[in-house]
Amino acid sequence: MIDEERIRRQRLDKLREVGLDPYPSRVHRTKTVAGYLEAFDQVNASQEEVTLVGRIRTIRRHGGLTFAHIEDGSGKIQLVFHKDKVGDKAYELLHETTDIGDFIEAMGVAFTTKKGERSLDVLKHRIITKSLLPLPEKWHGLSDVEIRYRQRYLDLIANDRVREIFFIRARMLTGFRSYLDRAGFLEVETPVLQAVPGGASARPFITHHNTLDTDLYLRIAPELYLKRLVVGGYERVYEVARCFRNEGIDHAHNPEFTQIEAYVAYMDYGELMDFVQGMLVSGIEAAGLDPKAVHFQGDILDFKTTIPRVPFHELLTQYTELDFKKITDLDAVKKAALKLKIPVEKTDGYATMVDKIYKQFVRPKIVQPIYIIDYPAEITPLAKRKSDDPRSVEMFQLVYGHGVENVKAFSELNDPIDQEERFKEQETARAGGDEEAQFGDPDYVTALKYGLPPTAGFGIGIDRFAATLADVNTLKEVILFPTLRPEKQE
Repeated sequence: MIDEERIRRQRLDKLREVGLDPYPSRVHRTKTVAGYLEAFDQVNASQEEVTLVGRIRTIRRHGGLTFAHIEDGSGKIQLVFHKDKVGDKAYELLHETTDIGDFIEAMGVAFTTKKGERSLDVLKHRIITKSLLPLPEKWHGLSDVEIRYRQRYLDLIANDRVREIFFIRARMLTGFRSYLDRAGFLEVETPVLQAVPGGASARPFITHHNTLDTDLYLRIAPELYLKRLVVGGYERVYEVARCFRNEGIDHAHNPEFTQIEAYVAYMDYGELMDFVQGMLVSGIEAAGLDPKAVHFQGDILDFKTTIPRVPFHELLTQYTELDFKKITDLDAVKKAALKLKIPVEKTDGYATMVDKIYKQFVRPKIVQPIYIIDYPAEITPLAKRKSDDPRSVEMFQLVYGHGVENVKAFSELNDPIDQEERFKEQETARAGGDEEAQFGDPDYVTALKYGLPPTAGFGIGIDRFAATLADVNTLKEVILFPTLRPEKQE
């Protein structure tokens, strides 16, 4: 690598010696590669001069004839350099100064090789960026996972599939936004630095603001601020929110992640299930995929057919053969956990224990998309209780693909007295050692006292759904720059 860089620096010096700027600020381009290929017949017939730019991916010399392929953001094209057309001096300089990886500006006319490849017959060229390090080896690509994630720019250069994954993600997100915009939602922005990290059960990152001399938290969710906006009169709001949780890193979790959260007044969780399914279909179609046949880790998932709705306790009963309608307090659930050979910690609350059982016995068994509905009230302090069963809340979650969880949603709790009591329960759990119990937010309770209309809300994990559509099994593949352990300095 050191020798390669030394040689390239010598070529850089050569360019400067002959009065050429290897890093010009102005570049001329008349067509993209894709635009040139699309108009090839026309420009071939007229022999008009065309200027293309791009990175050199291959270059090979055959005496007085040189072939090179360049790539821009739209595609690849072959350049042909005839020594007698570009001139002896320019032709030799091409080979004395040019490397694979350099960016080049090439002006020429349309040309078809004997093999029928549409090309550009170059009349004039110049290097517009001189690269000093070699690209990953062409045939083997970039396969070292650690390097791929740390140096994503090399990953994108070397692996076409990786670039396509991030196009899928971008198109999916555009589809989601368009769906919400068409439905009359207003896109907003809420604080990332928060005095109270509310809206989810998670351990937050903490920082300190020097001027205010106060601790602040990176948000774990935008929920409480978005619902304040509904109190303020916006009936439909959403945010594409970057969130942060100071928790473990694995194939399904990254400390920094993206989600869409949205809230709509005068809708309950039953209506919201239909609305969310329509949004998922919109995102899948925008990504160029068939919502009835999404390939994911060996399964073919159907997001188009009406998604079944199954109560949480029914699934626990089905897969554990224990009657979870009767297991309603902490002692009972701990006994059930021990019977199922699930470890019990002293600090585990009811919600934590139920969640452990669910994650081990239920979640891995679910393949086709289902909505799990009507969770125990202890699992979330922000959802409205069911009128016919106050021990459960009007909540649903989308699960599929042997346990992928996405789309957490519920009818929002808008009773300020009930909300205040549930915050107190969470604070008690935190005092007892549960670091993921939610923080109480007195100002949010105050907002509820002014009146939150009947409202339903949901969050969709952008990273997780992108991973589903891209058919990859780790979020690192769909996050351009995932969180990694710092490299050891030698």
